Amino acid sequence: MQAFSDPIIAVSTAPGRGAVGIVRISGKKLSRFAKALLGKNLNPRQVQFSRLKDARQELIDEVLALYFQGPESFTGEDVLELQGHGGQQVLQRMIKRCFEVSMQNVPNEENQNQDNHLTVLPHLRLANPGEFTQRAFLNSKIDLLQAESIMDLIDASTEMAAKSASRSLSGVFSKEIDQLLQQVTLARVMIEAQIDFPEEEIEELQAREQEKTTREIEEIIEQTQLILSKARQGVLLKEGLKTVIAGQPNVGKSSLMNQLCEQEVSIVTDIAGTTRDLIKQTLQIDGIPIHLIDTAGIHQLASQQNDTVEKLGIERAWKEMGQAQLILFVHDLSRIDNIDYASAEEALHQQIKQHVGPQANVVHVWNKIDLYEPTHLKSVTKNLNQAWGSQEDDPLLISTRNGQGLQALKKNILHRMGWDLNLGEDVYSARERHLLSLKDVLFHLQTAKKIAHEAQKNMDLIAEEMRLAQNALSQITGEFNSDDLLGEIFSKFCIGK
Repeated sequence: MQAFSDPIIAVSTAPGRGAVGIVRISGKKLSRFAKALLGKNLNPRQVQFSRLKDARQELIDEVLALYFQGPESFTGEDVLELQGHGGQQVLQRMIKRCFEVSMQNVPNEENQNQDNHLTVLPHLRLANPGEFTQRAFLNSKIDLLQAESIMDLIDASTEMAAKSASRSLSGVFSKEIDQLLQQVTLARVMIEAQIDFPEEEIEELQAREQEKTTREIEEIIEQTQLILSKARQGVLLKEGLKTVIAGQPNVGKSSLMNQLCEQEVSIVTDIAGTTRDLIKQTLQIDGIPIHLIDTAGIHQLASQQNDTVEKLGIERAWKEMGQAQLILFVHDLSRIDNIDYASAEEALHQQIKQHVGPQANVVHVWNKIDLYEPTHLKSVTKNLNQAWGSQEDDPLLISTRNGQGLQALKKNILHRMGWDLNLGEDVYSARERHLLSLKDVLFHLQTAKKIAHEAQKNMDLIAEEMRLAQNALSQITGEFNSDDLLGEIFSKFCIGK
């Protein structure tokens, strides 16, 4: 049975070859182990050069040893880092040697009256994924938000995502949650105090206190909504936006893919049905990751034909649309007067609405405006959005040939995904579980507010809603969490982190 009291060891650098590789050990009383391993005492927080040798005294590697004495370390325990050359065989030999030394016997210096020996570092084992960070959390070196932000920082795909993860790691998100938690706790205390007061003695005072409590709940709701907005931005930065380009064959889907990615990722020809499989690419729009997917052109004749590859491509297109957050439905503006094309477009539009999820946005994009004179274009596109039920004030008109309208399309994508430019540098990294907890907090606060506005105020019910809001907030930072949740979070970390 593995225990958190066991010392742990792992390679902390990424797999592969590199100039430097790091082996990290965390546990209690590592100074004795370090001396047995390197043949010298290590001073805390001082880098010392050592020659690490195997059991036959042959050199394994020349290393820099760095010893952190607990609780002044990342994990809160003693931590020893051995920085050597980044070859996998070298690092594995270092770990093998650490296990050999850990099982050696040394005199028991702690009890001179007993003639016995101690194992240098009993129960040393390989670390589980994320176990170093988990120990930092369990030893109150960081909270759960900061622990998650470490992985977010490692996985950041854009500069803005990295900055937001750094803000969470520094405790900005945690501080806002803690302040909100204090407000909720204080309001709950005041509500429960009102319940205990004798009504006949302070009826007028109690009425004033209840009115004050209602205002405080409203203020807490406003603060919660602001934090929820920031957290939504953080989730977008971390996870990005899954966007599918859909439409009939030969409307310019692959050309749009190439224009947005600013490189030739999709093959473009005049032959309909060139794209038969999914083509995926991640790009950035103002620092926001967009996971773009080009799909096979969808048409009704495909089901009647014997082209198995095309059928499979269309099936995959429908599957991706069902999981997408945004659908760029590309139309060929030059064919809108063609009765057969228009009929197929309407049928495809109905199919898309049936396949997409409830949270997905469908954006209508009109391609090939370069084929029209400006005066003629205005009359052609006058009623496009009304005809297609689009919520846009003006139709999104583009030309994949000359790039016209692409900047407006990019801004529209950010708008549709809910990106708020006004928040700017205030964004911190967040996860879906944080959003769910904050929505839960908001629900209980709004319920408490509703009860507080009723003619017959039930203060017991208000206090209970505030308690539930308090618990939901505590789940975010890890003050109130199940072991299953912790296991799920830290299992997604890499080994050695």
